[in-house]
Amino acid sequence: MIAAHAPMIDPAVLEPALVQLSRHETRLRRVGITAVQPGEGVSTLARELAGAYARRGRTAALIEANWSRPSLADAFGLVGRPGFADIIAGEVAPSLGVHPVADGLSVVPAGNPEAIRRATLEDGRVEDFLALVDERFDLAILDCEPITEIGDAAALSPFVDGFVVVIGAERTRRAVAQRALADLKAAGGAPLGIVLNGTRRPIPKWLYRWLG
Repeated sequence: MIAAHAPMIDPAVLEPALVQLSRHETRLRRVGITAVQPGEGVSTLARELAGAYARRGRTAALIEANWSRPSLADAFGLVGRPGFADIIAGEVAPSLGVHPVADGLSVVPAGNPEAIRRATLEDGRVEDFLALVDERFDLAILDCEPITEIGDAAALSPFVDGFVVVIGAERTRRAVAQRALADLKAAGGAPLGIVLNGTRRPIPKWLYRWLG
C-alpha cells in the first residue's frame, strides 16, 4: 500500500513509459529508471511503473538503488526495514530485504543508513541478488541515481538490460541532456526510451536520435 502523501505522476508521463516497456517486454528482465539530473521524478515513475506492471497480472520487484535520496521506504511504510544495501553488505539474507506490498509487487527499499555507508555496487552480491530476483519475478525495476551524479546509473549498467531516462521538460537544457545520454552510452548503458516529464508535447526528434 502506498502512503497517502506519496507524490503521483501524470498519466501522460506514465503511459509512454509503459509503452516503452511493452516494446521490449520479451527481452527485458531488469530495467533501470534514471534521469539526467536530480528532482525529475525518477522514484515516482519507478514506483508507479512497477505498480502498473503488476496490475497487468505480472510480477515486479521495485529495487531502490538511489542510495543518496532514498524514498521508497517512506512511500510504502517500510521505514527501518532492511533492503538492497543490507543485502549487498551481507547484513541480511536476500529474502529479508524483499517486502511484498501488493499482489504481484514487492519492494526492496534502499536499506538502513549504516548498510548504505558500507555497501558498494561493485560488490559481487549485486549480481547474485539480481539473479535471485530474475528467478522469482517477471521484471525488476531499479530506481537509480541520476546520470550526472557521482555513484550514478552508469555503475548499474552491467546489471540491467537498459534504462528509461527521465528528462525534465522545463528544467533540463538540451546540451546537458545530450551530454548525459552520451555518458550513459559510453559507460555501456542502453537507453530503452526517454520520458519527458512536465510537458504534454511530443518528444523532440533529437531525443529519439539518441536511442539509436
